[in-house]
Amino acid sequence: MRYYRNVGVVILALAILLFGGVYAMPSEPRQVTITNTIIQAPSTTPEDSSIKITVGAGLGSGVHIGGGNILTAAHVVGDAKTVKIKTFAGVEGDADVLWINKDFDVALIHTGGNVSGSSALDCREPAFGEQLQAIGNPLGIEFVASFGRVAGSGRKLGSWNRVIVTDMTTVMGQSGGGIFANDGRIVGINVGVTLAPLKSGKAADGTDTYTPTMTGFGFVVPASVVCDLLARRVA
Repeated sequence: MRYYRNVGVVILALAILLFGGVYAMPSEPRQVTITNTIIQAPSTTPEDSSIKITVGAGLGSGVHIGGGNILTAAHVVGDAKTVKIKTFAGVEGDADVLWINKDFDVALIHTGGNVSGSSALDCREPAFGEQLQAIGNPLGIEFVASFGRVAGSGRKLGSWNRVIVTDMTTVMGQSGGGIFANDGRIVGINVGVTLAPLKSGKAADGTDTYTPTMTGFGFVVPASVVCDLLARRVA
């Protein structure tokens, strides 16, 4: 009998522990903070702000900075007062040339039409080695991106008062297009490409003839210059 009594005591003790533990649990759920959750910002889409510009038989690129204002290269618009534009969304229309600056090869045009996207200017000069993205219309192929880095710091070069050198693919039709940093902000405007002479044969008088070929280096007006020009116009 003592054996069964001891067993009963043990069972009763276990029951008190088990049921006591259940009743001791909090009646309200606990809030647990997860400290290793990573929330990523939505990706930027610089292509939404990209513009195709047509002037007569020529074409170039541009980038919308908001309010219908579009930056491009001065040599793209030339002496035109109005140009034709096409947005990444496929909307076509006209834009008025507000001003050009040939010393820096920058121009501002304005459209009253709908442009679905815009990109912010980052008023700085990209650093040597910084990763870049360009979006433009090379040889008329619409809204094409190329990628590269800053290969040379800012300098006066040729007819440009200040440009940086990039190692990204740059060909005709990309002039005036936006150059973007990794965060999607504009850090420059595409204005040119390096040309190198390639021997192509002999002329009738026996002299060598050369054909200009494009290298892998392009020229970009930094956004620090663009912002300065915009500020001067506002003032």
